[in-house]
Amino acid sequence: MSDPITRSLELVQRAQGGDKEALNRLIQRYQDRVLRIVRLRLGARLRERVDSEDILQETFITAVRLLENFEMRDEASLIHWLARIAERQIIAAADYHGARKRDQGRALALTAGLGNTTASGLFFAADTTQPLSRMQKTEEARIVEDCLARLPDEYRELILLRNYAGASWETVAEETGRPSPAAARMMHARAMLELGKLVREAGLN
Repeated sequence: MSDPITRSLELVQRAQGGDKEALNRLIQRYQDRVLRIVRLRLGARLRERVDSEDILQETFITAVRLLENFEMRDEASLIHWLARIAERQIIAAADYHGARKRDQGRALALTAGLGNTTASGLFFAADTTQPLSRMQKTEEARIVEDCLARLPDEYRELILLRNYAGASWETVAEETGRPSPAAARMMHARAMLELGKLVREAGLN
């Protein structure tokens, strides 16, 4: 029986050939892991305005369109490719909501002098929250995600690549600009120590 990586490679190749069943199985296999990466890359503040599952959906829609040109080396390369697509979706969402917030600020400034009593209503109407039915993560998982969001970018990227994408140390070193796999491993160890400290400070053992 073939191993999971071989099966994933086969699914990618079949999906690239137009096999819709293989494409669906590929999405089902990786959507949970990509969703965790999306949540971590969004951070707590942006998650208040952007639905992680919307980003996930846009990520896979884009991935389907670009799949023909994707070359899979190993499982981590697939996950990291999906994560890169997700990151572009997140940047676009952040830009959109940033511009929207600035526009709302200008609108509030204009209406404030007119005594418009609906101005505050407009502001709160723009605030979106995730439905409770979608909040499936445990409290502990959310705390860990928040702690990860507080890490320096280079630490967070190391943990995402190694612990979430399952990348080899060679890939981690290449993607993070470390001079060798050993150097990537050492930096990752420091990142994990820092994460552990933040998690303990947050009250988790």
